[in-house]
Amino acid sequence: MQSLAIFGSLLLGLLPAANAATVWQQRNYTHSVPEPPVTTFASTNFTTKDDALSALASALGNATIARSGDLKYGSTIARVWTKQRKAYPDAIVYPETPEQVSILMQFYSNVHPLWEDGFAIMGGGHADFGGAQSPSVIIDLQKIGSTEIVTNPPKNSTEYAVLKIGGGSEAGDVYDTLDGTGWAFLGPRAASIGVGGFLLGGGIAFQTNRYGVANDNLVGIEVVLINGTIVYANPYNEYSDLFWTATGGGWLGYGVVTHFYIQAYPDPGSVYVGTIAWGEDKADEVFNATAAWWESNTDPDAFPALLYYLKDPTNINALVPVKDREYTLQLNALYFGGDQAKFNETFGQFYENADQIVFQTYSLKTLQQYLLTNYPYGYNRLFYGKSHTNSTPEFYQNTFAIYKETVNGMLERGEDPGHTLWVDEYIFPGWNGVGPDTDTATSWPHATSGHITLTSGEWSNDSTTQWLYDQDQNKMMSYLRDFQNELDEPAIYDYPNYIAPYSKAEEVWGAENFKKLVEIKEKYDPECLFNRGRVPATKACVAKGLANTQLE
Repeated sequence: MQSLAIFGSLLLGLLPAANAATVWQQRNYTHSVPEPPVTTFASTNFTTKDDALSALASALGNATIARSGDLKYGSTIARVWTKQRKAYPDAIVYPETPEQVSILMQFYSNVHPLWEDGFAIMGGGHADFGGAQSPSVIIDLQKIGSTEIVTNPPKNSTEYAVLKIGGGSEAGDVYDTLDGTGWAFLGPRAASIGVGGFLLGGGIAFQTNRYGVANDNLVGIEVVLINGTIVYANPYNEYSDLFWTATGGGWLGYGVVTHFYIQAYPDPGSVYVGTIAWGEDKADEVFNATAAWWESNTDPDAFPALLYYLKDPTNINALVPVKDREYTLQLNALYFGGDQAKFNETFGQFYENADQIVFQTYSLKTLQQYLLTNYPYGYNRLFYGKSHTNSTPEFYQNTFAIYKETVNGMLERGEDPGHTLWVDEYIFPGWNGVGPDTDTATSWPHATSGHITLTSGEWSNDSTTQWLYDQDQNKMMSYLRDFQNELDEPAIYDYPNYIAPYSKAEEVWGAENFKKLVEIKEKYDPECLFNRGRVPATKACVAKGLANTQLE
C-alpha cells in the first residue's frame, strides 16, 4: 500500500433500467451435491444432553465438538463482533463437509426437545441481529471455508468465471484465494465479515456500483435442509423457491447454505482511495458539494461515502483523547481501475478547503483492511440503517444534527463514542442496469436503487444500550422514514444486512415478498427449528412464542 498525506435535481434510480437483468436471470448453472449420510438418531431415545452429544461425536467422526474450557470454544466466541450478542453455548460443533452438516441437521431435528433454545448457525459472526448465537449449540461453519474457481473461461471469452465459496468463509479468505487469478468477487468490505450472512442479506460490495449487489450475482446454492437432505437450488429447478429466499431473506431460516455458487468478475487492478476530512465549520460547503456529486455522477467505477465522526479532522487516522476531538465530516472516496489522474478528475472538487486528505493505493486483497479499523471488536454495537433515493443539503443538515445529539448523549452517559459514526453510501442509479427488473424477482425488493445510510454505534456500558436503541429508532430512523415518504417517489426497501430490532418487515421485504418468505419457511422449516435472530411469524414460530418479525 502506498500512502501520501496532504494537510491543508436528478433523482436517483427512480426506475429500473429498461433491460435490467441479474446474473442468475441470464445464466442457468447447475452443480451436483453429495448424498446425505444415514444416521440412527430418529430411533434412539436420548435422555440427557451429554448422551446426545456423545452420540453426535461418534457419528461425525473427525469433526470437533468444543466445550467451555477449550481454546477452540473461546476462539469462536471471540469472533462474535457485537458484545451484546455474545452467548456461551453448551457446545460448539465444527463440521468440515456438507455431509457432516447433514448429520448435524438429522441430529438437531430429532433431539431438539433436550434444549430450550434452538441451535444457531454461525458463518462469520458479524451480524448484529443474533442469528449466529445461542446458549444451546452453535454450528460453526468456519471449516467449510474454501474458495474454488469451478468454471474458468478462456481469456477471449465474454463469460465470467463461477466461484464455489464455502458457507463458513470470511471475506479475507476469499480475497486471498483470488489474488493473482485475474478474478474478483462481490464480497464484504472488511476481512472478518462472513460471506454467508453477507450474501443472504443482499450484499453491498465495493464494486456494487458497476456489478450490482452480490446476491444478484449468485447462480446457485448448496443447502442442507432441516431433515438432513442436501439439495442444489437455482432459479430453474424444483428448489427455485429456496433460491429466491437467498436473494435477500436467507438468514430468516430455511436451511444451512454450505456452498454458494457466484459469478466472479475481472479484477480491477489498482484501487485509488482518498480519505478527505473537514471540520464542522465547513459543513454547509461539504453538504452542498456532496449532494451535487451524488446527483450528477455518471461513473459506476466511483464509490464514495460521506461519514460523520467525532475525531480530529487534521489527524484522521488517530483516535485522539475526547477533549481533542471535534465533529468531523469525512468522504471515503474510492475509484476502481484508472489512475490517480482519473481519481483527481472524479473527486477533485472535494479537495479545496479540506483539513486533511490522505491518498492511498490498494489492491482488492489489501482494500479489505481500509475500513476494518472503524469497527473494532469488544464493544456493544449498533449497525442499523435505512435507504433513500435523494440526498440533499437539508437531508445532511438534519441527519448531522441527530448524529451530534446522539454522540452528545453518549458523552453525557460517560461513554467514549470511539468509532460511533453515521454514513451515507452512494449507490449508482438503477444498479447500473444489472439489478432485478421487478421487486418480486428477489426476496429483497430492490428494482429501484437507493442510497444506503448506516448508524454504527460503539459503547461499553450496558445501561446505554436501550437509550441508544431508542435514540436511533425515534430520532434517526424516524427522520429517515419521514424524509423518504415525503419525496413521493417509487417505493424502495431497506438493506437487510443493516436491519434493526425495530425495523419494519414491510420496509425491508415489502408485504407481498414477506408473505412469500413466511410461506416458504413453513414449507422447509415446519417446526420452526431455525429460530435464532430474526424469526418470521410462521404458524409454528408463533405457537412457540418465537416469532419476532411480522407485518404490522
